[in-house]
Amino acid sequence: MKYIYLPLLLLSILFSATLYGNDKYLILAEGNDWLPLLPNNLIKNHSKIEKLPFSGFIMSGDSYTNLVMKKDKTLHYKEVWDEVKGLKNLYKNKQHNFMQINIDFPSDFWDDIAWERVTNNFSIVAKTAKELGFKGIVFDDEPYPKSAMKMVNFKFPDKETISKNPKKFQAWEKKGSEDNWVDKDAYRNSQHTFKEHMTKVSSRFKNIMIAMEKNFQNLTLLVYNGPSYAHKNSNKETIIVTDVGLAREHEYKGAIFTGLKQGLNNTSSLHDMGESYRYRKDIHFKNAYQWRKYNIAKDKYNDLNSSYEWKIPKRDRLSWSNDVNVGFMVFNKGLKSNYSIYDTRKNSRLINIKETLTKALKYSDKYVIYYCQEQDWLLPNKKYPLKKGWMEMMKEVYSKI
Repeated sequence: MKYIYLPLLLLSILFSATLYGNDKYLILAEGNDWLPLLPNNLIKNHSKIEKLPFSGFIMSGDSYTNLVMKKDKTLHYKEVWDEVKGLKNLYKNKQHNFMQINIDFPSDFWDDIAWERVTNNFSIVAKTAKELGFKGIVFDDEPYPKSAMKMVNFKFPDKETISKNPKKFQAWEKKGSEDNWVDKDAYRNSQHTFKEHMTKVSSRFKNIMIAMEKNFQNLTLLVYNGPSYAHKNSNKETIIVTDVGLAREHEYKGAIFTGLKQGLNNTSSLHDMGESYRYRKDIHFKNAYQWRKYNIAKDKYNDLNSSYEWKIPKRDRLSWSNDVNVGFMVFNKGLKSNYSIYDTRKNSRLINIKETLTKALKYSDKYVIYYCQEQDWLLPNKKYPLKKGWMEMMKEVYSKI
């Protein structure tokens, strides 16, 4: 009789262990300025952080995060290593830690010397991450400094300018023009076409990926925004990308991501984190996963004119779902939306975030990033104390991974 309930017990254990599927990881990213994320804090408060209910954390550094793509900046391995070396194999329970690199505009895309320098900078951070025993790198492709806006989209003329002198512009420029061009910081090299820009950007980031992999063979790279921001058809059938403007305002992000994909070796992994914080329902995550994993690379959605529209190159579509891992990001605060169904100001309480994390883990291929503001997980101070229940909630979510 004592064995009658064994199958039920085994099923219960199996269900608990696979609630989110296999190999899911929850990563902490704090947004309360850089102090909590700096190496010295992560070293000093190691014993506290080691016990937090996360698989790992994202680390920023004064010697690299904002400098990798900074104009005329050359990184030196010793400087980066000296800032972070105290973390080498320090964390035993946190095996999925990442060094963060922020996007910037180093120079014209045809400036070989500048881009070789940037490529080497990326490779130095990759080498450092490997030496630390970290999992890899997070690339934040959201432009924070004004200079970084040039890495977002191509500068088309507006229709009013064309109307004043139509013979000055080619057919692709006229088709790509807007009634009122909103991004004054967009970038183009006047000697090259839109299509040439997309190809060149991809080639630069293909080289970057290859260079990083030379120093870190099994690199894991998480990209925050990803290619959906750049694709004209992302919101054609359902809303995937919310409240970030037109696809025309994010074209280089698509070229960047496809370049990284083209540089993948057989042991590294590339993750599209699709930074969107307004998903709450199962259908939101399901639709986003379907689009980012499969539909974005289907021929019918890439029936676009590459002379003025970004699309996934034909050679990358067949291998897309194998090469691209889909992840999600969850934010602890409510956000207004232009779409009423995505307004999260009234459903960002503790219980809502718990449910959202659970769904994000369910639908992700591997990684979910928990991004928080005005919540201190990493620093033992009282500036932004965790409110009652949040630690217990996160422990419950984490225990089911």
